[in-house]
Amino acid sequence: MARTRAFRQLIRLFLQAQQANLQAQGQPPTTVSVAHPWRRRKFLKLAVIAGGSAITTQLVAHPPLALGSNAPKIAIIGAGIAGLNAAYQLKKMGIGSTVYEARSRLGGRMQSVTGAIGPELVSDLGGSLINTDHEDMLNLVREFGLTLFDRTQDPTMNDLPPTGYYFNNARRYEAEVAEKLRPLAQQISRDARLLDQDFDTYAPQFDRLSVKAYLDLHQNKISDPFIRELIENTIRTEYGVEPSQSSALQLLFVLPVVKGNRVELLSTSDEAFVVQEGSGAIIDRLSQALTGQIRTQMSLTKLQSQGNRYRLTFKNGQVIDTDYVIFTIPFTVARSIDIQVDLPASFRKMIRELNLGQNDKILAGFSQKLWRQPFGFGSELWTDLGFSEVWDDTQRQPRNDGALSFFFGGNEVKAIQSGSAQTQGRRMVSLLSQVIPNIMAVATDRFIRTHWTIDPFTKGGYTTFQPGQLTEFSEFIYIEADTADERQEVRFGNLLFAGEHLSDGFYGFMNGAAETGRLAALSILRQLGKVP
Repeated sequence: MARTRAFRQLIRLFLQAQQANLQAQGQPPTTVSVAHPWRRRKFLKLAVIAGGSAITTQLVAHPPLALGSNAPKIAIIGAGIAGLNAAYQLKKMGIGSTVYEARSRLGGRMQSVTGAIGPELVSDLGGSLINTDHEDMLNLVREFGLTLFDRTQDPTMNDLPPTGYYFNNARRYEAEVAEKLRPLAQQISRDARLLDQDFDTYAPQFDRLSVKAYLDLHQNKISDPFIRELIENTIRTEYGVEPSQSSALQLLFVLPVVKGNRVELLSTSDEAFVVQEGSGAIIDRLSQALTGQIRTQMSLTKLQSQGNRYRLTFKNGQVIDTDYVIFTIPFTVARSIDIQVDLPASFRKMIRELNLGQNDKILAGFSQKLWRQPFGFGSELWTDLGFSEVWDDTQRQPRNDGALSFFFGGNEVKAIQSGSAQTQGRRMVSLLSQVIPNIMAVATDRFIRTHWTIDPFTKGGYTTFQPGQLTEFSEFIYIEADTADERQEVRFGNLLFAGEHLSDGFYGFMNGAAETGRLAALSILRQLGKVP
């Protein structure tokens, strides 16, 4: 489920290490396959462990529509991609809804700006990467006539190393990193086989382990300190927490494993695309498609059940009664809302405890893309310089000027919150000059710092599971399936929840939010007899 460039590259490095291990054992040439069905089996098994059945009766008990109305009243809380896509999918089937957003702007954690870093340069402040298997996002891009930039087919990258490494005051090279990952890769493959052989026994055991504890347990398989630092940095960027706060299952689920003479990839993340116009353009098109259906500056304070209906109370004093509610805001914010609805105790615990990681960016402008040289990088750089990762945010724009996105996770975020964006941005550029000489000379002194972790409407970046939470909360995850016995929804009566935090395969991605918004809409449409 890799959602950052750093984690995708770590998967590639482990893949090289696994293939080298097979060759060293005299195995025939390896093939690489993708385990698509495993993702669904994983969460179905976790749901059984957590709740005793893959789909609980509380999730599928749908009361009849109040008053037998053919035109139900549907309220959607949150105008991020989950809420907007739910409304859009309903509208396409002739069903109206109203989206209520606490902010004055739309998009939630998806936001793009143009011209802030350089004239006409597009920058994604939140939400950027789209994988080839992100069907919901790709469908929206196609439907709205937007343009995808394929990062994997960029001809300007031909003579450039896509990724740079700089640890312990020295440049590192991909072949060196892959070779030093081999012992740990072999251990991960062994542990993944244990999960395959007896998932019910081993999944809870690995879930209780943090990534830090897992690496401590296998420290003898880490030959160089920078290898551990590299892995820990990817956890910070990928999940927004320190390695001690991340479940080891999150590591085992996404790294390649060896099966016979095959190396199997559990993650299909390739981060191939970005939207040429910026990811925020999708939000703009959705809002245009939903003209008259969106109300901003409507901050929900109370949600009450009223028989088969619901009453919404907003901060401005407005009270609205509705037949259905699709609740799409992050749990970090939901905790402050008075929810007077009969919910399972385990789901209330999920609302209280499931967090978003701490992730933020500093974007910096440059008059030249000086990093695009053989000694630099074409796409991204991993470091231990105080930022885990920095990448070219303007690869989609073939101009001389450009921008870099410095990305921070976990405790790194606290270190950049003090002072101005200018002060912190200049510090980052100065640190980068250790790797890219003369970079300070082409800096334009234009910076943007994001504030997702302290934004009162998000309070974080994207979902992370702490040790024990994957198995504990997995019964409350959407699973899309053709058959009802495998399908899982997050629904309690006519109250539905959606958002990236509830996606089985795409949590942390824009696609996870878009997908669950669509699935929540489909659940209502099924009840109304609009779809089978």
